Amino acid sequence: MKRVFFILTPYGSRRLGETDFPLRVGGEGADIVVPELPENSIAAHIALSDGHAFVQAAHADIELFHNHEYLQTSAWLKSGDRVQIGERVLCWEVKGDQVFISLKHIGDKLELQPPPLPPARDANLAHAELIPVISAPLSATQRRRRRYLVTGLFGVLSLVALFVLFATPLAVSVRPEPETLSVTGFPPPLSLGRKKLVVPGTYTVRATRHGYQPLEQDFAVTPGGFQSFDFEMQELPGRLQIVVDPAVPFRVATGGQAVALETDNSVLLTRGPQQISIETERYLPETRQLDIAGFGAVQQLAVILQPAWATVRLDSVPAGATVSVEGENLGVTPLMTEIMAGQRTLELALAGYKTARLTVELAAGSDLAPDVVVLQPNDGKLLLSSRPDGATVSVDGSFQGSTPVTLLLPAGVTHQLRLSLPGYQVAAKKISLKADEEQQLSLELTPEFGVVFARSEPADASLAVDGKPAGRGTQRLSLTTRNHELTFSKPGFLAQTVTVLPRVDTSQNVEVVLKTQLQVKAATRPAVLRTAGGQEMLLLEPQGSFAMGSSRREAGHRANESQRLVEITRPYYLSVFEVTNAEYRQFDPGHTSGSAEGVSLNGDANPVVNVSWDDAARYCNWLSARDNLEPAYAEQDGRMQALAGVTQGYRLPSEAEWGYAARIAGRPAAARYPWGDGYPPAPASGNFADAQIADTLANVVTGYNDGYRASSPVGSFGAQPAGFHDLGGNVAEWINDYYAVYPGQAGQLVRDPVGPTSGEHRVVRDSSWRDGSITELRLSYRDYSRVARDNLGFRIARNAND
Repeated sequence: MKRVFFILTPYGSRRLGETDFPLRVGGEGADIVVPELPENSIAAHIALSDGHAFVQAAHADIELFHNHEYLQTSAWLKSGDRVQIGERVLCWEVKGDQVFISLKHIGDKLELQPPPLPPARDANLAHAELIPVISAPLSATQRRRRRYLVTGLFGVLSLVALFVLFATPLAVSVRPEPETLSVTGFPPPLSLGRKKLVVPGTYTVRATRHGYQPLEQDFAVTPGGFQSFDFEMQELPGRLQIVVDPAVPFRVATGGQAVALETDNSVLLTRGPQQISIETERYLPETRQLDIAGFGAVQQLAVILQPAWATVRLDSVPAGATVSVEGENLGVTPLMTEIMAGQRTLELALAGYKTARLTVELAAGSDLAPDVVVLQPNDGKLLLSSRPDGATVSVDGSFQGSTPVTLLLPAGVTHQLRLSLPGYQVAAKKISLKADEEQQLSLELTPEFGVVFARSEPADASLAVDGKPAGRGTQRLSLTTRNHELTFSKPGFLAQTVTVLPRVDTSQNVEVVLKTQLQVKAATRPAVLRTAGGQEMLLLEPQGSFAMGSSRREAGHRANESQRLVEITRPYYLSVFEVTNAEYRQFDPGHTSGSAEGVSLNGDANPVVNVSWDDAARYCNWLSARDNLEPAYAEQDGRMQALAGVTQGYRLPSEAEWGYAARIAGRPAAARYPWGDGYPPAPASGNFADAQIADTLANVVTGYNDGYRASSPVGSFGAQPAGFHDLGGNVAEWINDYYAVYPGQAGQLVRDPVGPTSGEHRVVRDSSWRDGSITELRLSYRDYSRVARDNLGFRIARNAND
């Protein structure tokens, strides 16, 4: 039934439909406005359920009375119901298919209008209603019956009142619409149209419909307002009955999942499109696409199976061979058999013959007859040995191992055996074996010799042949024609071993020069090293002694340049270039060399400056760690100290090492200046104080211009004879030694000097871009410092392996 709702206000009426529900009752902004309530407050909701209206309290602090009963939850609305909200009364009036909703004040006078005409009266009773009727007195039995009737009626009315008092309205919905529906429980539900009235408790819903599983489900009703329960019935699956021809056992799957097969060869499937797969042991799989009706309907599927095998005919010579496939025995030749399709390997076995294997590709339903298989007789067995053992064996030109060896040879065929062993003549023999025959054969090998002339230096060295003493190192030897090890040795020299292969037709000469351990190491030292930081280092091997310092008569001589005789006994490596900013920043990324005289000193290729001696030593230790070398320095109380003894780590060069590289290495005589002995320097001789900086410095090389106001990129000028760059000019260089003056040592020879063990300053050698006087440009010039400077850098050194 479809109803129309009207909300009546003093200003007119508003029409609503069922789709406009639920309605809000409250302050300004609600669907039904109660003037006394605050704006946007909600006191109650009016909603529909199955076409029936009910009102539900919305706020615990706003009192609602339904027909003068306090409303805490919800109540059904019937025609004539009144809902009191404060000083207002909401009236609910139903007239046919129209419902009128109005809001009145409690003080308003209700208008009462009687029907237009009074009800009709029976003419015979017109006066009876005004005349009292006096009845005859009742008997005792009648009085008891009336008393029992009244008591029973009162009990029934009491039970009904209790049921109504505690009952809860209930709606049960089942989808799809069932053909039968019942709700049972105790006490039995009271039906009110499509709804039921029950007391709280457990109830059972039962429903049936064709094509669906019967529904039987318990549900619990709790105390409170209206409750609704929804249930859904499940479809019955469809039943597919499968018939296969021939009638063999089969398996069924849908969508790749196996399906249980019932005793009548039927399966239960859900409604809709299904892909049915049927598999058997010896037939090809079959697939069908079906539309399953479902709802318990029975459908049938008939399938004609196709064979999954091929028919194969096999024969052999000789006949009687057992045929098997993958370990399954199929019979003996000649044989007609069925073999499952696919790639198969057939084996034919017969006593006294080798097993034959035949791989074939079989198609389902096809016939195959391969060529007759000719079986080969079993091999014979040869147990072959030689004196001495270890001879290489070949049969018919094919390598078969070394003696002693067991050979399986095809029967009834003549085979050519060949045995070879270094130092012995080749042995050859022909042999033939019968099937399954076992034979032993041992061959004696004949040795052969060649001549070797051995010569050693020193001539009195000792000789051992294959580890056995053989006399002096110079002699004539007769040795078998195989590889021999000749070892030459003498105390104080490193032994040397030579491998020789004597020949029958010609003699051989073996000459050996023995060397000491130092000679060997010197020969194996690389001339150039490259560090993990990328620096290139050259090997220096000083020979004899040289003079350090300068003569008093040398122009520019200083008092701290006393001459002394020095000998460096250990070879060492020195870096070709001074350490650059880029190389140093691998160790200290935050370092900056700054600027001087208005130009930057911080270019990647410029030598690093403004580093202390300790900074340079720390860089050397960092570089040693990258190359897995022991460090050359240790840190004590925040200062770096050179470790005593000889280490293999990177370090700063000693003053003697720097002086040898700068003045002696690669030169015919000790040099005075980096470019030679004459003054002034030729153009492009190095980076010195020159015309570029004459506006700032007083001592510059007159008439010389190297193109740089301060430091230049390393290697900007040619290398000195020994291959090193900037050993004169560019920047001065830190030296490993503490600074000291050496007076009165002109006639003394000092080996491997390393300077004092302590001091305040470190030696600084080399001129720089700030130096332009004859004194400073000399290679004998000595300076010292204990602080970093903008014209002071360093290069690295390292001991060579002894």
